[in-house]
Amino acid sequence: MRFRSIVSFVVFIGVLGIGARAFAVAESGVPSLTIPPGARPNGMGEAFAAVADDATASWWNVGGLAFTKHRNLAFMHSQLVPDLASDVYYEFLGYSNPAGDVGVWAVNLVYLTYGQSIATDPSGTPLGTFTSWEGALSGSFSMQLAHNIGAGISMKFIRVQYAPAQYTQDNVDGSGTSFAVDVGALWKLPKQRVNVGLSVNNAGPNIAFIDREQSDPLPFTGRLGVAYTPIADDVSNLLVTMDIEQSLVWLIDSSVARRRSEIWHVGAEYRYINLLAGRIGYVYDKDGDFKDMTYGLGFIYKDKLSLDYANVPQAQTLQRVHRWSLYFTF
Repeated sequence: MRFRSIVSFVVFIGVLGIGARAFAVAESGVPSLTIPPGARPNGMGEAFAAVADDATASWWNVGGLAFTKHRNLAFMHSQLVPDLASDVYYEFLGYSNPAGDVGVWAVNLVYLTYGQSIATDPSGTPLGTFTSWEGALSGSFSMQLAHNIGAGISMKFIRVQYAPAQYTQDNVDGSGTSFAVDVGALWKLPKQRVNVGLSVNNAGPNIAFIDREQSDPLPFTGRLGVAYTPIADDVSNLLVTMDIEQSLVWLIDSSVARRRSEIWHVGAEYRYINLLAGRIGYVYDKDGDFKDMTYGLGFIYKDKLSLDYANVPQAQTLQRVHRWSLYFTF
């Protein structure tokens, strides 16, 4: 047990050290890694680091996986700009599996397509069409360091494909690859009905595209979350949760290094006889382009199947988006 604690501590310190050295001009070169999966947490204001109890846990806080007792499968679909293009959408597929007393392993796949584009020459003559996309494949492992403390780690491979070589000005493939590490821990206080979660996500080298002399950082972030369950009985269950999300990427603005302000997430979920769930939340992004409410509904069948919906804000110039998820427990 002591050995496990030492290993986890060393991993956290190492990842934080990477963040201290991350300087960049752009905030993120891989937007797909910033889109939160799961209609349930989206409806709760994207506050899920201290909950992380399903197959999306490896994205929110891999430490939460340690407490899952059953196999879980999760899928989410979301059109991102339905008012502008129908072929720009995001997909998430996640699976988690307990491995006895050893721990819990999980895999997930993120895919974001920017739709089809038409390539033209300098005179505007069409040359052909191509599809731009991003994807990330992750493998995770989590274990209980004690009966109420879980910790885990994820490794992910990232691929971005913007344009094939024949359609770029210098005939260079407009693609990039990178890798990243996530670590997380979840601390449960059953008597107080409180969970505390901490995660550090997307620690890894910058990603470069056509110009290898320039590169963009991954969305290296930290999350601290607290969840409280004031009501839990056979009829009603009320969950209240809050996350503080902090970018760990330093931005260079006029030769001055700075870091964007934290993002606050708060949310609540009410379940009635574990059959119907209503969710509400709020996201406050001081440096971003939205400060708005989130809403969601969930339908649960015998703790085995859940269909969830969320309505969430985007930038003020874009319409709100709908997110749909299916969860299976078996």
